[in-house]
Amino acid sequence: MERRALLSALSGVGLSCLAGCTDRISSAAGLSTDGQEKFDHQYPDGAGPNHVDFSTLKSDNNTVLHTPRTHWNSYAILYTEPPEHRRVEGEYYINSSTGEVISDLWDGAKDYRNGDTYAYVQPAAQIPHEHQREELERDDEFVYDNTTNAYYRYDRLYGQFAPTNIGRHTEILGYYRWKATDRTTHHGVTAITYQLADLESKDSRVPRAITGTLQLGVEDGIIYAFDITLDDAEDELRYTYSVRPVAFPDHDWVETARTVVAANNTDDESTD
Repeated sequence: MERRALLSALSGVGLSCLAGCTDRISSAAGLSTDGQEKFDHQYPDGAGPNHVDFSTLKSDNNTVLHTPRTHWNSYAILYTEPPEHRRVEGEYYINSSTGEVISDLWDGAKDYRNGDTYAYVQPAAQIPHEHQREELERDDEFVYDNTTNAYYRYDRLYGQFAPTNIGRHTEILGYYRWKATDRTTHHGVTAITYQLADLESKDSRVPRAITGTLQLGVEDGIIYAFDITLDDAEDELRYTYSVRPVAFPDHDWVETARTVVAANNTDDESTD
């Protein structure tokens, strides 16, 4: 069973603008929408004073999973969304020196990957629906531990194959038009601040925006932050995102997962 919930976009529309980056930089000076001259600026390929081409940004090999490691010893990809309108599962913590990645998932679950090694924990008390518990019980990849009241998976070969949602958080931005307004720093990284140039979405099936800003790395084209609020007729839907330095979390539960699964495998072998 794959626990990963790779969801589609708002209103059933598939979003497709993964925020990647490039280290090729072009200089540009432009005009604001009212015709006044804007500040002189450097922009990564795919961006300019009055546009962000998210498909161009994503075409480079650098990604938010790797490029920020040159800035910080460890960092997080943090994301918030309305609980009743969940789009993308997962916040991520990256250890720059070891390459370890920990994901905070829905319903209190976590997973861990380091090279080929993969571990997963789902606290039983936080499973919202009985059918989800039943799925875990039926899946041979997961082992229940009565002492910790949690389900575990530990696999020495799955780490490179386990899917993530890294890069999908920013897909929402591609439905709107943007204009540069300022040059700033984001936790020491030089960035360009963009605001919405048009509140209407490019797709009529996607809600219009109320407010929105994003911060784009000047040298790498990484989207380091955004804050956007959408008008969903009945509710205002706010989504926020930030890539920033954070201490790598404690993860003693990974060793618990290894021990629980190893003991279960031993028990299975003894009964064969």
